[in-house]
Amino acid sequence: MPSFCSLSCKDVLMTMKVACAPCCWGIEQAKLEQNPSWGKILFEAQSAGYRGIELGPVGFFPSDTDMLRSALKIRGVQACAGNLHGEFSKPSEKDTILQEAELVIKQLKAIGAEKLIMMDKANAVRDAYVGHSVIAPRLSYQQQNAMIETMVAVASLAKEQGIRTLLHPSSGGYVAFSDEIAAVMNATPPELLGLCLDVGHLFIDGMNPEEYIRRYADRLEHLHVKDIDGQQLHNALRDRCGISQAYTKGLTRPLGQGDIHYAEVFQALEDIQYDGWIVVEQERPVIQAGKVQADLAKSRAYLAELGV
Repeated sequence: MPSFCSLSCKDVLMTMKVACAPCCWGIEQAKLEQNPSWGKILFEAQSAGYRGIELGPVGFFPSDTDMLRSALKIRGVQACAGNLHGEFSKPSEKDTILQEAELVIKQLKAIGAEKLIMMDKANAVRDAYVGHSVIAPRLSYQQQNAMIETMVAVASLAKEQGIRTLLHPSSGGYVAFSDEIAAVMNATPPELLGLCLDVGHLFIDGMNPEEYIRRYADRLEHLHVKDIDGQQLHNALRDRCGISQAYTKGLTRPLGQGDIHYAEVFQALEDIQYDGWIVVEQERPVIQAGKVQADLAKSRAYLAELGV
């Protein structure tokens, strides 16, 4: 393990709290029959050493907030954020997105969580251009403005209830590449919308994660971390198979076992005095859920070696 931290760096890293997310178990849709139970996820997250959990797709965790709050307390796990994934680029989806937003905002407020992670999810057009910024099709100016209007509407709903909304740029969606991240950030006031960067997605889409951590230091409030197998990424970009298929083929690895230079990432976090949540992700097919606890433990041990 490379040594890169001063004493002050270790002090900063020790203020960070570590969570994981349901996507580690392959949960991308709330109601699939083969999904492991939400109780199993809380148990395995806590057993692997995690203090927090994101709520994943809307409807996965129970709508009975008394039950959920009790289960979180029993496990000693905090809900660090809710998630809202949708096709924000489609005006026809706006009403559905706002309805789901109301549900997750209500849930977050009831259990005392404060963050809503908002993401334009992968779509059929852009999925084939993951990692290919130069040739990837873009939204028109009008389409991009309509997408941002929907995002602002969600963030405004959340703000009214005391919930902070964060944009999550994501591979395969229409907020993935540098110019698209900048467009949304420049069009929205910081008091309305913050940022959740995903180190893995930045790396996949050809960006330097530590550069973007520094660039958006004043908007960064939440961080997702995953490690990436370089050979699998090369194959995915060559075959243009899409992000979900790449995950199925083993694109993600436990932290420290892939090709992202996490010593440099955490140096950047120290430089900006980041003290938010670090959320470990390792996307995989749900049929591989039996491997999750061991992989999560490896990632947690790696972060511990870094002082987190």
